[in-house]
Amino acid sequence: MGWLVGYTLASIATSFVVVKIFDAIFAGAAGGLVSSARAGLFVATWAAVTAQAGMRGFTKRVRRLRQGFKKHTLP
Repeated sequence: MGWLVGYTLASIATSFVVVKIFDAIFAGAAGGLVSSARAGLFVATWAAVTAQAGMRGFTKRVRRLRQGFKKHTLP
């Protein structure tokens, strides 16, 4: 369960940084479109970081599984 906490904290931190950069770029803009874009950017960044981390963990496990098969199937 510790891996989930780590991924969540990394996703939150990255999302906040991306939103802060967005706010710095569009500092003078206001309105519903900017607010919606900010929220969408936060969610998209969160999803991208979480998916990337999850795929990295999945790839490591598949690699270990393949090595185990090679070890047991080769004479």
